[in-house]
Amino acid sequence: MPIYFYNPNALLWLWLVPAAAGLFLYAAVRRKQAIRAFGTGALFISRKREAVGSCLAIALVVFALAQPAWDLQEQKLQETGRDVVFLLDVSRSMLAEDMHPNRLENAKTAILDCVETLSGDRVGLVLFAGSAEIRCPLTVDYDYFRMALRQASPNSIAAGGTMIGHAVERTLEKLLDPANAGMQDLILITDGEDMVDGPDEVEAVKKLADAGVRFIAIGIGDRARGSRIALEDEESGARSFMKHGNTEVWTKLHAETLRRMTAAVPDGIYFDVANGPFDLARIYRQIMENAERASTDSQVMERYEEKFHLFLGGAVIVLLAANRWRRRT
Repeated sequence: MPIYFYNPNALLWLWLVPAAAGLFLYAAVRRKQAIRAFGTGALFISRKREAVGSCLAIALVVFALAQPAWDLQEQKLQETGRDVVFLLDVSRSMLAEDMHPNRLENAKTAILDCVETLSGDRVGLVLFAGSAEIRCPLTVDYDYFRMALRQASPNSIAAGGTMIGHAVERTLEKLLDPANAGMQDLILITDGEDMVDGPDEVEAVKKLADAGVRFIAIGIGDRARGSRIALEDEESGARSFMKHGNTEVWTKLHAETLRRMTAAVPDGIYFDVANGPFDLARIYRQIMENAERASTDSQVMERYEEKFHLFLGGAVIVLLAANRWRRRT
């Protein structure tokens, strides 16, 4: 029976098992003289069981974190909906903390809330900074979309800076389908800073209109004073702020860029969120009231059923059993 892992990177933590075994072995050597003084009976057996139980429990928890799945499930889907692509800015300016906890995390939460309200709509995710990458093709598998979105960070894109025009053009070229003209939406969420020379944003948006894609822009970030860009050292956890030379970088919402883009197309819609709270689900629901919806082709979604709870349960049982053995001895 094949086993699929939805988060295989977690398996890298299996190094904790031999590390823990090594620590127990080291402790056993240190206790050797004391154990001999009282014999090699119950205490030795108790420690040995405790070590084996702890190592086994660690292994089971790591496997649970890797989200193991088997038992392939097939679900036939045939609903009416639209294609909704979220184009999310993950440049470092989105780490500014003029929104809690920062612009990027606030945007991710808003997208997740919006997806919760969708039914039958295909969703896609494109991340961009100095380049653009498709992280989730159009799908009705909302769980996969959520997983891809949660992993989004400035490290998701190798090239720094921001190229909005390039991101729009790449999304249109690689993800959107001309056959669904009039039933596709592109929702751009960004602070509007375009710091790298690339395709003109306005011309890129006009290509969307020609392809029958509705363009919605969400501008986030303080539009007046702006905010510094917080950075955190991965090893020490120390916080600092991005600098250009010896000067701290401040970033703010460039609303004029987004206004020009939405004004260039007949159905362009711009929401100036700034640094206040916003309900993307409500915004999109209002836009969708009179929207045309397509009948999607009947499709079968295949998904392995997650079994992580079995491994977590096994870890708890092993720890309880090891603790019980220790008390008896």
